[in-house]
Amino acid sequence: MRYYISIASFSKRSTLIDLKELYPHTGIYPATEIYPEFNDFCNILDLSHVYVVNQRHKQKFHPVNLLLMVRLVIHFLMQKPDVIHLTQQPCLTQKLLYLIKNKLVLTVHDPFRHSGFTNKMTERDRRMAFRLIPKLVLLNNRQSSAFASYYHVPNNHIYINKLGMYSSILYVDPLPFQSDRPFILFFGQIVEYKGVEYLLEAMKIVHSRYPELMLVVAGGGKYYFDIEPYKKLDYVRIINHYIGTRELAGMLRACEFGVCPYKDATQSGVIQTAFTLGVPMVVTNVGALAVSVQHNITGLVVNPCDVNDLANGIMDLYSNKEKRNTMRTHIKEIWMKDMGWETIADDYLKCYENP
Repeated sequence: MRYYISIASFSKRSTLIDLKELYPHTGIYPATEIYPEFNDFCNILDLSHVYVVNQRHKQKFHPVNLLLMVRLVIHFLMQKPDVIHLTQQPCLTQKLLYLIKNKLVLTVHDPFRHSGFTNKMTERDRRMAFRLIPKLVLLNNRQSSAFASYYHVPNNHIYINKLGMYSSILYVDPLPFQSDRPFILFFGQIVEYKGVEYLLEAMKIVHSRYPELMLVVAGGGKYYFDIEPYKKLDYVRIINHYIGTRELAGMLRACEFGVCPYKDATQSGVIQTAFTLGVPMVVTNVGALAVSVQHNITGLVVNPCDVNDLANGIMDLYSNKEKRNTMRTHIKEIWMKDMGWETIADDYLKCYENP
């Protein structure tokens, strides 16, 4: 098995990847040969099987980048693989992979596009992939019927698996997070569907009852609403930059619990990351978040886009330390037992082997 990770100037710092400089040459390279930062994951990956598809030029349509995609497809074909498992739909010259479409498997992280994402070209690529790729993996069962109906996908083309523990965060040395007061945490990229504006408004209600509690909003991205009034609040701390894994680990270990105030969603790596460190979550009832978070067992589920319900959920959980501790125990004893990667890998193998 080999792993290929695409890296460009706009993806040097995303999820687990935190690269100081982009390697100045375009090509396909062993990951650790050009990016020593990958050595941080030597305990969880056989790095001799990890390769980087390195794009030096920023422009997606730059001739060198297009040629690289052609080289990548040829590189795949020459290896004569049994399966090519994709995590996003082919685009541009990657569509040459449809010449061997029967070998393709696609994980559909978002069965439906998030609000604020309306790129017509991307949606065309999605529809083409869903039509041509014979095995589509969804990471929750809650949206499979609606997905099959909306995109006219035969049910026998859909396989259900799940996101597992984000185990990599257990292997980093956390950076201590300095705070002189208890805090709850929102973390992740700032985009419209995350509903941060509802969380900030909810904190005004929470603050009136629990003035000692602070909200930390941590993540890179451009705010889609006026953030300036909230910066003036002494119980709100906004950290608007990419949050590396070590920094995030420190925040999660120090917070009371996490919050996902999403307007819409599918599943969320935010929940998997927090739960891996035993951190309870308050989430909204969108997508499959209410499947990931069991209400009153591993966290709380509230109504989306409802400031009062979100505030009540936060106050309920913050006011009851024993409840939070019980949730941490449930995460360890219930959630973690169901989220091991061995079972998930077995389910992928069944998908690969199914004719």
